[in-house]
Amino acid sequence: MPGSRPTVIDRWVAAQRARLERNRPLTPQGDVAGERLFYRHVAGRWPPALGPSGALALRTRVVDAEVARALGHGTEQVVLVGAAYDGRPLRFGGGPTRWFVVDHPGRLADARHRLDSLGTDAAGRVDVAVDLGTPGEHGAGALAGALAAAAHDPARPTLFVGEDLALARPLAVTASVCASLRSCAAAGSVLVVGFDVAPEAAGTARAVRAAKGLLRTAAGPARPEAYRPGDPEKLMVVTGWQVERVESHGPGRFDAGARVEIVVGRPRAA
Repeated sequence: MPGSRPTVIDRWVAAQRARLERNRPLTPQGDVAGERLFYRHVAGRWPPALGPSGALALRTRVVDAEVARALGHGTEQVVLVGAAYDGRPLRFGGGPTRWFVVDHPGRLADARHRLDSLGTDAAGRVDVAVDLGTPGEHGAGALAGALAAAAHDPARPTLFVGEDLALARPLAVTASVCASLRSCAAAGSVLVVGFDVAPEAAGTARAVRAAKGLLRTAAGPARPEAYRPGDPEKLMVVTGWQVERVESHGPGRFDAGARVEIVVGRPRAA
């Protein structure tokens, strides 16, 4: 079960986002200074220059572009899944948009405490406590009901973002979340999900993946096996989403078939 403090991966991501801030879009009313303080508070003593990631830069760029596009088209609901420490409600805040931030209650409480201690105005942020660690009605399957209880309007377009949803959770959980989001997605909604994708490994590639798995387990919750090529698109389709485009970063230096894919989709017609 997730703890109530940032993992090593959370801290690393916060440090990298702070490093990337000058090249990112924002809204005129957005609190970039508040976001910077928040990321620094989450990152702690993690050196911003340590371990830059092209995959994270891609994730940041694609999600930021979708947020900017949605806000530009008048979307007033954004759902960030598994994103207690995401600073976008500050960077892109200040307008009428409501930001539904879904995560484990302990992580949400910790993030809220940090925001309050910094004096940042996160008035547009609505915390939605759901344990995304398991599928089913008491886990990821409870997402749609939790959003409804938080006053998310399923009749209005929403941007749904699961930037590291499939990177950090098993297939069953990812599928449950995507299906739940489809059940409360009006026409005009968009879903963005990140995936680790790799073919079957052998030799050096298998050893590299095993080493990465050990490092990731030491840095935070165990991560699932990579999806096979084509699996992300299939998952989107079977959970009710039509793939609009896919952007990727890769291949890896020592694992030529591995890459990160960011899949953008819209609700399929019933």
